[in-house]
Amino acid sequence: MGDPNVLTERVTRFTADVVGIYYESDQVVAEDQELQAFVKDVYVYGMRGRKASGFPKSIKTREKLSEYLTVVIFTASAQHAAVNFGQYDWCSWIPNAPPTMRAPPPTTKGVVTIEQIVDTLPDRGRSCWHLGAVWALSQFQENELFLGMYPEEHFIEKPVKEAMTRFRKNLDAIVSVIAERNKNKKLPYYYLSPDRIPNSVAI
Repeated sequence: MGDPNVLTERVTRFTADVVGIYYESDQVVAEDQELQAFVKDVYVYGMRGRKASGFPKSIKTREKLSEYLTVVIFTASAQHAAVNFGQYDWCSWIPNAPPTMRAPPPTTKGVVTIEQIVDTLPDRGRSCWHLGAVWALSQFQENELFLGMYPEEHFIEKPVKEAMTRFRKNLDAIVSVIAERNKNKKLPYYYLSPDRIPNSVAI
């Protein structure tokens, strides 16, 4: 199972635990007016009412609520980390991801020379700007909160605190597996290690 699947499964366990604590039945979910208003607001205004978005207009079951929360948490944390924090690693070699090109693309295949390609790449000034931008985007904040870290105690009930503790232990286990796997690799992949996944988008 790949890192994204393992993370999704652990987040799903966590959201299912918490949903199960606060919602004793599917009926309670369906009758939660604040929840339904939130889900509808996201669908109508966030997704512009598009069915193709995959977002529901309402949520009627605990399972669907857990799934919804998992998508939100995974997207704002793991998916963003995987896309964002590797930018310098992959984009600092300018030909790999040029921020601009100084000539139009060729109209005929097989006639471009290496000199033409080099002349098309951005100049030193634009390249330096690009390097600075992707470096800055790839840095963590000094006080970064990573996945599973909740210093502000919004939940005070013992069952929820226990669910949070289990979640952190599950995330720690993933960190250990990824660290072990990367030990002898020339090109390690750690972008989905929970200790490198901020709790939310923070750039």
